[in-house]
Amino acid sequence: MTDTTHDSNWRLLVGAAPLVGVVFIVWAAAQGEGDVAQSTTVRGILAFVAALGGAVAWWTARQLRAAPAIAVADANARATAGQLQGLVTLRGRAHAMPEAAPLVSPNGELCLWYKHGAYDHQHYRAHDSVRPFLLVDDSGQCVVLPVGADINGSGNGSSALPQGLAVDGSRTLKSAERLLRDGDRIHVVGRFVPVSAEAMALQAKAATLVARTETSRTTVMTNDPAAYRETRAAAARSLPFTETTSPDTIAASGAIALPVIADPGSAQPFVISIGASDGEGSLYGLLAIIDGLVLLVAGSLACWALLGRP
Repeated sequence: MTDTTHDSNWRLLVGAAPLVGVVFIVWAAAQGEGDVAQSTTVRGILAFVAALGGAVAWWTARQLRAAPAIAVADANARATAGQLQGLVTLRGRAHAMPEAAPLVSPNGELCLWYKHGAYDHQHYRAHDSVRPFLLVDDSGQCVVLPVGADINGSGNGSSALPQGLAVDGSRTLKSAERLLRDGDRIHVVGRFVPVSAEAMALQAKAATLVARTETSRTTVMTNDPAAYRETRAAAARSLPFTETTSPDTIAASGAIALPVIADPGSAQPFVISIGASDGEGSLYGLLAIIDGLVLLVAGSLACWALLGRP
């Protein structure tokens, strides 16, 4: 598990790049720059970008659609027996970790996860939480380790990303947040790890990251509840687990004997949809179709020009 936080939507950016290129060419033509659309070089670049974007979008859509939707208890049983391979889809409701102190966003909202963004002196700054939470369905529960996830959607009380200009043309100081609240529906696609030493080790690494990121903000978040500060201090004492770690050490660290769903690594998609949306596969499938059409048109025009046709 890496230290990369949320919204690493590079697949979406690559998949949508050809469409952005088409919009740019149309805009240039509307501005009287018709030579841009007629340039063989531009057509060739657009065809290459469309090929790359189409491949990424198709592969991502295939990975997401291939992930079987399964109950937590069934997933744990099958994974323990070695019968569960690849990505898994879980659906349920988000809840706080047992005995966890409240998580308070920079805007003072009680939540399980947040992404906070603000404009300050014409600079946009954003950060998000990395604290784990539970996914609970009718069959059981598992720990969601959100580090590395592409998180979309929002829970109740979220506000749009900050935007707007002051009268004098400068950015006004605005802040907004996307929140995951207790009880919100979620849809998670990722790597499922059954109850095991590996699951405990992943929880320990997550606790270490939480301690590092949350403790670094203690000085600027002076209104945090005492219980919140105590949770950060407890997380800082967490240790990585191994097969030989004693049960007493594991119990003292605060890790719990539950399966986890986490970043699969190897550039595979890891998606958390707030609001139980499961349209990610369809979105990437649509992008793959659009990119294929852009590749067909741009590639044909480029080849036509290379063959000496006007």
